[in-house]
Amino acid sequence: MERNGPSRTAIGTAVHRAAHLVLDEDPKIFVDPFARAFAGYASDAEMLQAIVSVEMIEFPRMRAVFNVRSRYAEDELDSAITRGIDQYVILGAGLDSFAYRRCDLVASLNVFEVDHPASQAWKRARVAELGIAAPTHLHHISIDFEHQTLAEGFAESIVDFGKPVFLSLLGVTQYLTIDATVRMLCDVATTTAPGSELVFQFVQPPATLARDEAALVTAFAERNGAAGEPWLSYSSRRRWNATFLLPASAESCISARRKRRNATCEAVVTGCACRPTFP
Repeated sequence: MERNGPSRTAIGTAVHRAAHLVLDEDPKIFVDPFARAFAGYASDAEMLQAIVSVEMIEFPRMRAVFNVRSRYAEDELDSAITRGIDQYVILGAGLDSFAYRRCDLVASLNVFEVDHPASQAWKRARVAELGIAAPTHLHHISIDFEHQTLAEGFAESIVDFGKPVFLSLLGVTQYLTIDATVRMLCDVATTTAPGSELVFQFVQPPATLARDEAALVTAFAERNGAAGEPWLSYSSRRRWNATFLLPASAESCISARRKRRNATCEAVVTGCACRPTFP
């Protein structure tokens, strides 16, 4: 990614959310009125012109993908809140606007946006430029996922890992090595309290997909690589089941807590997201 600016893919993700409001019929899958402005566009017309100029890959289909994954994560968060969870950690937050959109929740929910320092600095500057005040319960944590553990990144934060926490990890794992992703998920398993939940997305290897889906994944990988943000890994349900559901692997991930709870991670896979629930 650009070390002195925002992630290009973060901007692209926000554009897909914003364009959904402009181009798709009601009812909307997901409503993000901040996405266009956060992405740097002053008007719908300016954004649509930019979309035409770059020839977005299978744009209608991918608008659905980007908006469904956000809707799924936030629906799961809503459910977790009813069970008493009051901390939300957004891993690889990019231009996520949850803390600005959900005024009904942020007064009683601590939101932690976690991202690379460069992306985070650009976003915060953009929000200030728009004259938007940061919510009181929004907190920023800078982490380079390839080189830092979550424990290191959260060392000086106010996240209370003695209580359950809800985490999301969307559109991030393909930009990390498998080792970095496994390390991150094991960090989640070993540091979070019983009842914590994680919703995450991964990209399957093209060879495991139908021809049209494989072509789509390959096209995205090639475009992002050309833009300086290469995809470093693919994964699958089988991979994560093997890593986190088999007792030996689960025990190695959760050994730090195995005396005070079951050493098995349960997983529920729905659509594009996998939600491990750490008991």
